[in-house]
Amino acid sequence: MKIQLILDTNPFTESSASANRWLTLLEGLLRYKNLEINLILFQDSKTKEIDYVTNLNIKYVNAVNNSTLWHRRWNKYIGKFYQNIGLINKIEKEINQFEPDIIWTSSSYQSFKIVQRLKVKQKQIPFFLEMSEFLDIYKNNKGNFLQKKAAKKRQVFFEQYAIHFYSGLALMTKTLYSHYEKMIGQNIKLLHLPMTVDLERFTENRPSPESFISPYIVFVGVMNNAKDGVDILIEAFAKIADKYSDLKLYLVGPWNYDTPAHLSRIKELKLIDRIIWKGEFLRDIIPSIIKNAKLLVLPRPDSKQAQGGFPTKLGEYLATANPVCATTVGELPLYLKDNESVFFAEPGSIDSFAETMNRALQNYKEAQKVGAKGREVAERYFNKDIQAELLYNFLKQLIDENKK
Repeated sequence: MKIQLILDTNPFTESSASANRWLTLLEGLLRYKNLEINLILFQDSKTKEIDYVTNLNIKYVNAVNNSTLWHRRWNKYIGKFYQNIGLINKIEKEINQFEPDIIWTSSSYQSFKIVQRLKVKQKQIPFFLEMSEFLDIYKNNKGNFLQKKAAKKRQVFFEQYAIHFYSGLALMTKTLYSHYEKMIGQNIKLLHLPMTVDLERFTENRPSPESFISPYIVFVGVMNNAKDGVDILIEAFAKIADKYSDLKLYLVGPWNYDTPAHLSRIKELKLIDRIIWKGEFLRDIIPSIIKNAKLLVLPRPDSKQAQGGFPTKLGEYLATANPVCATTVGELPLYLKDNESVFFAEPGSIDSFAETMNRALQNYKEAQKVGAKGREVAERYFNKDIQAELLYNFLKQLIDENKK
């Protein structure tokens, strides 16, 4: 099987949730010796080649400078219009040389436009897309005008037009599956492909960075209120801080529009030595940070993003076998049970999340048993190798049906 993958940026060099999703799926698929993936990157700076995967080829057809925030913004909003000149021809040349059985793209607007052009000339090749969340989640998140306008443009173009370019879609949640099932005809196949985690990354016991002082609670994610409820977490921790005076709360993630308000509130609460924003860490460092935590927290509020997606970070939390506190949003209750494999709180409630953290901490031996059960859930439902087998068989089905 020869898969042509077309992405904006290289998941092997990033540490975001979407990059983790790409990596777990790709690494799972690349175990198959009869499979070869040709990865075309059209919106990325050229980095060191990946030399440990024999059946993966990486091609930079439109290398750009993403070294600074200014460069990234220029490339995203303005520069891409100049960079796109001749881009389709470059990509098509790579495809013709590789002769793939199927073409797999990202869910960016630019990818959809590329598929639109390629579909005219590559009618005999099936196109495939994996999606992990709704495309209109930008509505309730803070962002600038250009970001919101670009997101709206992508959603409308895909749901009204580009979706029909694809032969198959893989969707992370049943909610997403139901949503897109109503939009498509019988010619487009759907696959429910749950969240994936590389369990092996969380088996080693390595020390966390020196600046992380045990014992600590940790949150890893987006420093965003609408998506991940960081404001709720700060207030909830403040309610139990005196009871657990030796505990610190570390917030791990890049700067966000909500970050200044978080730092201001932490100062008001006089907890600047207890609640500490650590910024972003490389993907390879994250396992040691969460593996050595006493408690892992995800206070996600109820939202369309929570309903349609499934937090990749939760899978990594569970893989550590540490106790996890989360909220009953989306499809989490389909896999996890309160006081058995997770400690659940009501979404949007400061008091409930504070009580849930306290419940886990006050009887920690029992909490560790809950954490071990959480690891079993991750092994059963979110193992990247199990999901890769589902994906491999689905891609093979799309290829075989296209040949009929």
